[in-house]
Amino acid sequence: MKTSNIIASIFLAGTLMVSCTENFEEINMNPNAPEQVSANLLVSTVTSEITRTLTQEGYSDGNTITQLMAKNNFPGFSQFDWGDQGMWNFFYNYLPEINDILEISRAEGTQNATYEGIALTMRALSFANLTDLYGHVPYSEAMSGKSDGIFTPVYDDQETVYNGVLQDLADADAALAKGEAIAGSSGDVIFNGDATKWRKLANSLRLRYLMRISKRRDVSAEMQSIVNAGNYIDSNADNAVLVYSGTSNTDSWPQSTGRIGGFDEKSLCTTLLDYFERFNDPRLDIWFDRNSDGDWVGIPIGLNQDNARAYDDEFSPSRLDVELFYFSATQAEAFIMKNSEVQFILAEAAERGIITGNAENYYNEGIRASLSYWGVDDADIEAYLLESEVQYDGTLELLLTQKTIALWNVDYQGWMDYRRTGMPALETGQDDLNGGRYPVRFLYPSSEQTLNKANYDGAVSAMGGEGDNINTKGWWETGTRY
Repeated sequence: MKTSNIIASIFLAGTLMVSCTENFEEINMNPNAPEQVSANLLVSTVTSEITRTLTQEGYSDGNTITQLMAKNNFPGFSQFDWGDQGMWNFFYNYLPEINDILEISRAEGTQNATYEGIALTMRALSFANLTDLYGHVPYSEAMSGKSDGIFTPVYDDQETVYNGVLQDLADADAALAKGEAIAGSSGDVIFNGDATKWRKLANSLRLRYLMRISKRRDVSAEMQSIVNAGNYIDSNADNAVLVYSGTSNTDSWPQSTGRIGGFDEKSLCTTLLDYFERFNDPRLDIWFDRNSDGDWVGIPIGLNQDNARAYDDEFSPSRLDVELFYFSATQAEAFIMKNSEVQFILAEAAERGIITGNAENYYNEGIRASLSYWGVDDADIEAYLLESEVQYDGTLELLLTQKTIALWNVDYQGWMDYRRTGMPALETGQDDLNGGRYPVRFLYPSSEQTLNKANYDGAVSAMGGEGDNINTKGWWETGTRY
């Protein structure tokens, strides 16, 4: 081919390429596919997955670490044979979706203050869980991969994360106070887009986290302000719960879709049985079944595999109520926070003089809220409050014991209270693998040591204590205000 013909061919090809690429985006745009996922779809995923997972963690391990339940098979968790437990990846996988909701809620054309408040609340909940479970965590740079190309984020100290969490919740309160309606389906499986109820949840979480840092910081003014405003969960109608529809495995109580053998591995812990017998507590017969001999029998925490199996064979400890927690796909619910927890927070705050109010009244309301939620009738609730061991005696040990029971299935909140207060008193099991010490954190994922080593090493050094160890305490645990 002559040179002139080659040049002409190249020119023609270039002309065709330019003419094609000028309209490439327009020609290749799918009119049936949205360029951006809608807020309601993201909210549906975030609210359902986080609520379900928190409750499943509470049912599986949160109840174990507070000795409400113990495993008669594969009991490694109760021996404190721990790793990262999977919660690191879980939350960091969903935080980008929460960030997307926030961006959509603030963008021109899709702006909505209620979606903004929901996103801020869920972001605060996620980061609070991360720092409570691990200590120093990526926060300020955690969402900077897409915007700034930061894929090895620095770890922030717990105080910094808590400052951000509390600011997010205060901002959520302001956004939700506008009461802006969501057009069409909200996607919200907790409150169906009800801004008033989301505002109460945001402020209730503020009360939870202010109490958590109260050994470190004077939180009186902030807590009293929330109480005075009255925009917090104060009835069971405001509980942040997810009701399972039972229409699919995903929309069913998780245990109801598993094997009966897995369900039978969980038993009543001797510690909780002691509480229930002391209080003559009706929740015993709601949460558990008697054994084949018609008796209530517990199993100690912290037995190794051989001892747990031998104990189970000899004593047949009581299993969880099979109708409620296995055969029914819809009776058991998932939740973020309930009225009972809020009332006990206020009871402790009043007892410590952090807020004004009557600690005994708040304590009684916490018990009423818990028993009522689990179906105990009013007459039996009032009779229970008259039990000599239940009547409020002004001690934080009694208050926090009742609160721990009420936190059944609520992720790791009972363990957080124990780490902050040492109450109710708990002892390790006979076969524990942690030298007789009760652990206070999960380990960082091993992937952080390879993918983000410099920042991992910096965090481990900054935390002090024993480094990346289950015994290294966090910032809010080591305060001296009480």
